[in-house]
Amino acid sequence: MKKITIIMMAVLFSSATISACSSNNAPETKSESVAKNASPVEIIYFHGKQRCMTCIAIEKETKALVEGELAKQVKAGKVKFHVVDFSTEEGKKIAAKYKVTFSSLFVVTPKGAENLTRFAFANARTNGEGFRKELKDKVVKAIR
Repeated sequence: MKKITIIMMAVLFSSATISACSSNNAPETKSESVAKNASPVEIIYFHGKQRCMTCIAIEKETKALVEGELAKQVKAGKVKFHVVDFSTEEGKKIAAKYKVTFSSLFVVTPKGAENLTRFAFANARTNGEGFRKELKDKVVKAIR
């Protein structure tokens, strides 16, 4: 009985040692961390030639957030903000990629694009503070 216990312990110890050696428990280096997060979160606001007050508010509030509370993330290359006029030739190409035909707001990450247009139209003009807070939360969550 004693032999079996010793053999079992030896087998368990050797398999634990093998799995511990083969797992990658080394801390991430800075370059590995940067490589994982190489793609910035993009905030893209699409608009046409003519814009209503709400469309203008969406751009204004988003720009205020990007230049204010998200300025450090922008400077670090983690966040980018684009305003795309889909009535121009270049804008049409970008809009086609996102299937945009009217004013829209997207947050784009390596995992995909989130369409925040309904949220933006419901809040940007009448609840700027709430709009900025919610948009910031989504962007910060996407950065992590």
